[in-house]
Amino acid sequence: MSGEATNDAVRDERDPLENELSARPALLDGYLRARANAARVLGSEHIESWKSVSRSLYHLNAGPGVLEGLWSFESRALPRIDPATLPVLGEAVAELCRHAGARCAAKAVTGARDRVPHGGDPSEALEWLKLLAQLARRAPEALAPFLGSADMLLSRLALPDLAAWIEDGLRFHVRDRRRRIAYFRLDDPLAHRRLAVHEGRSRLSGHADRLALFARCLFDVELRCEALPAGPDDEAPLTRARLGAGRLLVPEGLQAPAGHEAKAFFEAMTAHAAAHLVFTRERFAIGKLKPLQIALTGLLEDARVERLAAARYPGLMRLWLSFHGVARPARTVQSLFARLSRGLLDPAFEVADGWVVKGRRLFEAAFAEDPHRQTLAREIADILGHDLGQMRIPFDAKAYRVEPSYRDDGIGLFDVPDDAETDPLDLMVEGARMTPEPEEGGSQLGAGEDAGRANASQAETSDLGAVVATLPEWDYRLNAEHPDFVTIRQATMDGGDPARLLTALDESRSVASRIHALLRRARIDRPVRLKRQMEGEEIDMEAVQDLVVSRRLGEVPDPRIYSTKQRRGRDLAVMLLLDTSQSTADPVGDGQKTVLDVASLAIAILGSEMEKLGDPFAVLSFASNGRENVRLGEVKAFDEMVDAMIPRLAGLRPGYSTRLGAAARHAADGLATRHNHRRVLIVVSDGEPSDVDVDDARYLGEDARRAVLNVRDRGLDVFCVALGDAADRAAAPIFGRRNTLAVRRITDLPERLAALYFRLTVS
Repeated sequence: MSGEATNDAVRDERDPLENELSARPALLDGYLRARANAARVLGSEHIESWKSVSRSLYHLNAGPGVLEGLWSFESRALPRIDPATLPVLGEAVAELCRHAGARCAAKAVTGARDRVPHGGDPSEALEWLKLLAQLARRAPEALAPFLGSADMLLSRLALPDLAAWIEDGLRFHVRDRRRRIAYFRLDDPLAHRRLAVHEGRSRLSGHADRLALFARCLFDVELRCEALPAGPDDEAPLTRARLGAGRLLVPEGLQAPAGHEAKAFFEAMTAHAAAHLVFTRERFAIGKLKPLQIALTGLLEDARVERLAAARYPGLMRLWLSFHGVARPARTVQSLFARLSRGLLDPAFEVADGWVVKGRRLFEAAFAEDPHRQTLAREIADILGHDLGQMRIPFDAKAYRVEPSYRDDGIGLFDVPDDAETDPLDLMVEGARMTPEPEEGGSQLGAGEDAGRANASQAETSDLGAVVATLPEWDYRLNAEHPDFVTIRQATMDGGDPARLLTALDESRSVASRIHALLRRARIDRPVRLKRQMEGEEIDMEAVQDLVVSRRLGEVPDPRIYSTKQRRGRDLAVMLLLDTSQSTADPVGDGQKTVLDVASLAIAILGSEMEKLGDPFAVLSFASNGRENVRLGEVKAFDEMVDAMIPRLAGLRPGYSTRLGAAARHAADGLATRHNHRRVLIVVSDGEPSDVDVDDARYLGEDARRAVLNVRDRGLDVFCVALGDAADRAAAPIFGRRNTLAVRRITDLPERLAALYFRLTVS
């Protein structure tokens, strides 16, 4: 046999793919080089696995682009790749070929290869390919547009956050192929909103606690950095952070730098905000200021406080200047403002523009005379604004963005009275109205306690009520929670005239007597098993064993061989959650009373009897006016007497909507702190969940159902008293049929509510 024939036989026996590629010399050369490289790195024990991957892809008709891309990827990754992952890699590439085609698969593999430096760690690139394979399997039409956006997405999101963003698109557009493609091509506004959510949350969450300490160490001020979720579709999104009441709200869509630069960016932002808290002692009166004057005043005040802060800590100036670019000398307001901002901080910055030179000269003279005189910003702003008007340079208030981006939007610097005339700078004016009013004789942005301390436990006061918590909300379309999405505010409990309620209580003495007789038999004691008793319902097996042993040892046995159960002391806590939405204003019976009147009477009667039994209970009222204004009022705390509850019940007024899920979560947070044997949350409501900012009929119902499941997971019992003919149809899917008590004739509520309580306490 000739040598050539022998080589052919060996080739056929040892590597079938080499034989199959003999008719494709270019691809064969690439394969032989890749095989030789793999053999050097993997060794004989793993080379067959490597061959199997290449052979399966070739038989799948992957094409030369996929194979050569894979071999090139491996040439970089093999020095550090785990041989056990070779089948995983092959399966991911095969999935791409099967579902998205060879062209997309080749693009995906070469893209992954470019992310691995020679000899570098390939684990992240492998995870990337697995993520692409999963997308190709679930939505093959989305892979090509996604790959076109991949570089930008990866620059803003880590892989776990990107996977969550992909999942959002797949779940939101389950059946709409066209919308899915638009989402992954970034043509869908939802794609940008979800990107902002994942980017903002992941970027800020890792820095928030450190930044609070940073502000405290620098200037001894309390400053909390919090992510601000995107608003409704028709609301202009914030593009800069917002400072007010000791909080720095950072929009989730803010274009912050990636990677290690994010740390410096957030530090620059925090230091700037803290400088305002220390050096901006009073808010500027907005009066009839034009938008241009407002923007200029903010720019000059930003420079003043940064100069003062840098006098204490020179390193802050280097930090801030690193984010000041060199704006192109165009005759636009944005360009002029950017050059003026840098010129006021950087003495070495050379600028020839006469307007910037004038602004710099005026600022330096005023700052040298008295750097703590805050009015210098307003005075110079008037002069520079007048000059811009003479230069006929237009100012577009809607398009204006504070630069550099680490600075807040300046809204908190201005005091806007309620009767202020609105200007084209609508966003700034509306934002200014959102900030709390300063206390008399105090500074809104002053240092220390005067600056305000706001978080979930230290409430922010505003016209809407004190913020006591921010809670998540479940989105069934995304199968995910929006974190810190709903704002819980403290409703004012001024109390009302209790005369009418006391009269109703007096007229309901017969009902109260029946309820008293019913509840007197209720027991919810903690069962305790008593062992080694002289008599009892069961045999105590441990005592019996000891008795047998004692007899065999010749000892006198202990005759106490029984066990029994006893209930020792009532151990129950109840939270009543009362719906006070607008629908509770509907009349009932003869029209002399409303739904809320009857519900208040029922709670007053039941509360009096529960107090006699010694059962601790609390009452909360709730209503909502959008996710930023879910109002909960403390009608009665656990440690208060019933007498304190009566005036507050009398003062309740119907209004707003029913965001039930948020109210249930907040009520459960209070109930979960109790250490009782059984803890029960009872919701009294007359309608299905709804709110003014939600159009999807299922959305709030699904959120409420999820909230109830979460409450039960915490070991709490949840029941609903559904008032009216249709209320139980809405409540049953949320609470479950067995946990829903339908009260169709609302005048029967007092006795029905007491009957529910009896059923709960004897079960």
